[in-house]
Order: sequence, then C-alpha cells, then structure tokens
Amino acid sequence: MMSPGSVISIPHVLHVMRPAAGGMLTHLELLLKGLGRAGFELTAACPVDELVLQHMRAAGIARILPLDVGDAVRPLADPLIIGRFSRFLEEHPFDIIHAHGAKAGLITRLALNWRRRLPYPVIVSYHNEILPESRHVRQRRMRYLAERCLAGSTSHFIAVSPPIKEELITVIGCSPDQVSLIPNGIELPEPESQEDWTAVRRTCRLRWGWPDETDGFIVGTACRLTWEKGPDLLIKAAELALARERSLRFVIIGDGPMAEELRQAARNLGILPFVRFLGYQRDARQLFPAFDAFVLPSRTEGWPLSLMEAMAVGLPVVAAGTGGAAYMVESGRTGILVRPGNAEELAEALILLARNKELAEKLGRAAAHHAYCHFSAEAMVARVKEVYDEVLSQTSSASLLREGGK
Repeated sequence: MMSPGSVISIPHVLHVMRPAAGGMLTHLELLLKGLGRAGFELTAACPVDELVLQHMRAAGIARILPLDVGDAVRPLADPLIIGRFSRFLEEHPFDIIHAHGAKAGLITRLALNWRRRLPYPVIVSYHNEILPESRHVRQRRMRYLAERCLAGSTSHFIAVSPPIKEELITVIGCSPDQVSLIPNGIELPEPESQEDWTAVRRTCRLRWGWPDETDGFIVGTACRLTWEKGPDLLIKAAELALARERSLRFVIIGDGPMAEELRQAARNLGILPFVRFLGYQRDARQLFPAFDAFVLPSRTEGWPLSLMEAMAVGLPVVAAGTGGAAYMVESGRTGILVRPGNAEELAEALILLARNKELAEKLGRAAAHHAYCHFSAEAMVARVKEVYDEVLSQTSSASLLREGGK
C-alpha cells in the first residue's frame, strides 16, 4: 500500500473472483493479461481448481490465494471465509482490490470492515443482473440490503452492460459518477486466420458425423449448461424447428448441472441424432467457423463473450433480447433478437436462416464488421486502466488532505 502522497511506480492489484467457468474465465484471463502488460502487479484470490489454474497461468498470474468465495450466501461458511480473508488483508497491503461478481464484492467489502476498517480502495465489477427475478424473494431482499449498505464503502463500480449500470444507479442507489460502463472484450481473430476456417469446418463436420456441406445447416451454441443460459429452451426450439426443417443440426458446447437432463430430453423428443453435445472445450471459439449460425437462448445475461466471438467470425446470430445481448445485436442487421424464454420464436428464427442462406450470409458479414468496431479486448483493458488511475488519484488526494488536516 502506498504511503500518503507517494507516487506508485508499480501498483499492486488484488483480483477477487467468484467461482467461474466458460466465458467468465476467458474474460478474466484477457483482462489480467492486458493489465499485466499495462504495468500492474497482479495477485488473484479465488476458488482454485485445475481449470482456474490453467487460465491464471495463461494470464501470467504467479500469486494465487485460495479463497472459497462461493456463489450463494452461506450463513455458516461465509463468516469464516470473511474472517480469514480480513486477516490476510491486514497482513498483505494492496493498492487496489478489484472484485468480480456480486458475491466476490460482498465478501471483499465485508472483509475490509470485519474487525477494523482497512483503507484499501475497492472496485466491484458486475457481470450479471444483481437482483435477478429467479432468486428467492428472501435472498433478493438480503442481497439488496447488503448492496445498499456496502455501496458507501466502494470506490467505484463497473457494469458490463447498460441494464446493469441502470440497476446500480436506480435500484442500489449508486451515484452515476461512481459507475462506469465497460463492456467485456475479446481477442479479435487475425484476418489471415480466416484461411484456416475452411479446414476447421471440414474437420469438425467429419468428426460430428455430418461430413458433406449438404448434410445440414449447423446451429451452434457455447454456454454454461444452467437454467439462466436457457439450454432447455434450445432443445425445445430444436424439436419445434426440426418438425418443419429437417436440414437443421445442433451443436452444444459447454458443461453444467443441466447436461444430463438435456441429453435425456433430446433422447425423449427423438432429436438426439440431430444434436451433438461436446461438453466443455478449452477454446470453444476455435470450433465456431464450423457453424452456419450461432444461438444464445439465455433467460438472463450480462455481456456474453460467446456472442461476441461468434459475431467476430462472421456468424449470423440468434439471441434472446436480454441483458447485454439486446445491445450487442441489432435485430435484422447483425442478427435476430427474440423474446427471452420463447422457444417458438427461437425456432422460427432458426428456420428462417436455414431456408434463406443469402440472409444468413448478409447478417454474418454485418456482425463481423460490428465486432471489429466495438468488441476489442484492448479497448476494455484501456477503460479499466482509466478507472484504476482515477481511483489511485482519488486515494492519493484523500491521503494528502488527511495529512494536511493533522
């Protein structure tokens, strides 16, 4: 931690993370890699498993504190975690603490105020709706009260989508000056990599059992297989669409608690021969060029990484108009938006693309152009660095004022 009025040559930032998988882990890897290149010293505090370690190593993070943040509020376990984390923070000073996700933000701010108030500036990034309707009423109330109480001890908030920013200001009561809108970014494909996409397409179609280009119109998705992401809606939409358009094929990338339930549903509906479940893939976007279209049927969303990656490789996208997806896709120009939770509209959109290849190609070209203009990881890292610089400047100024008042 800097002394009052001193200049930080290499700011040390602690990143606190909730359990993460898929797009969230990829986002964190890109962000940490970019911040490391920008000259920040970085430490991570997060639940540790082999997948997390792979991403942290790829980001160049050498110091990792195992921290069982958890997703849900745990009345028995959380106080113990908070107490241990508070003692760690007393012994290991940082210039900024950046928490990713509502639960990580909750644990971090409580730890900083556990026994005595620790003077570290805190930034909290929200990647999903803070008070989702799916959450139990009592849990929503507890989360609301906690966020309201802790807002005053937060230096800055980062929202990845306009709806989350609006929720922070109008529901949680944050000052607009306290909240920055910084959408997630991706590593955009190099133009020369497009030469390899034909080979990827040929190899994947052969592996999936659809080797000929006439073997179908392949619709892919990549997401965590949870209720929020709506994979069950995709299975229902696939059944409805296949009843009218037999050229459709479906590839589902991802793992999660609904995985076996989805396979069983596809089997029961008689559509399993038309669906491939690939499970978790370390770099799912490498498979996207094998798709003819991409679908994201989420019930709730933040700023979905897989949707950006699909648009960047020129795929026409069909997405539920929820969260950031509603802002990423201009329906009719860069893709098609449908109402969240509506399997019938999903099916109609997929049938439309399968039967109108010219429209699909037109939407895909516009999607790629939009992605290259708006979705770069470099822009995301630069904006986060601006927030860090602002917070460090405010912290230094506050320290000088306190010193002057003594």
